[in-house]
Amino acid sequence: MLPTIKFIQERFDYFNALCFGGKLPKPRIGLNNRATSAGLTHYKKKKDIFGKTKFYDIWIEISTRLDLPQEEFDKTIVHEMIHYYILHNHLQDDSPHGRIFRTKMKELNDKFGLGIGIKFNAPDELMINTITTTRYIFVGELKDGGIGMTVVSRTRIFELWDFFAKCDLFVKRRWYASNRAIFQKYPAAQKPKFYHIEADKMQEYLTGAVELERKGNVIQRKNQ
Repeated sequence: MLPTIKFIQERFDYFNALCFGGKLPKPRIGLNNRATSAGLTHYKKKKDIFGKTKFYDIWIEISTRLDLPQEEFDKTIVHEMIHYYILHNHLQDDSPHGRIFRTKMKELNDKFGLGIGIKFNAPDELMINTITTTRYIFVGELKDGGIGMTVVSRTRIFELWDFFAKCDLFVKRRWYASNRAIFQKYPAAQKPKFYHIEADKMQEYLTGAVELERKGNVIQRKNQ
């Protein structure tokens, strides 16, 4: 399913009554298209005359990038509601997912079995089958038979293409373009760096990918 504003508002009301005693005022709700986070809580802050930080203009956004089961969106909504609970009550946590957040999360998980987590991790299968923006990927076979993979920043593709072509760590080198969300899990590298990936997993990640070749200053689909 893909969430709507109405769905999020209804689930907010439900979990507000269930988990927060109905004490949270309904915030503004928005949608975004992020692939790297399922939800975000925004806010502004200022100091009062006593120097204490006050949070205001709090709103919650939920991503519509991934088609997920309702259970996953419920977890995301309650996760963001914990952030909202902390901000609404002007509590000072020691980090974005600090002691207060984790204590409240454990309380709700223990009491209601919600399975809320710190970080959203969609299953690989779902990410592989979700279409998003195109990214460029270097895949190299290492001398020990392992696979190294880099998601490359569009602005550094020629520079890193040259680097990996000369890097003697690799015995085979390939480049791909892919619009699968699985590659959103990795930062777009601007400097030489690679991740070790199991060969079978790499093959799954490359579902639907287009192999590339370079001719001078032109990068194009490789002729098969």
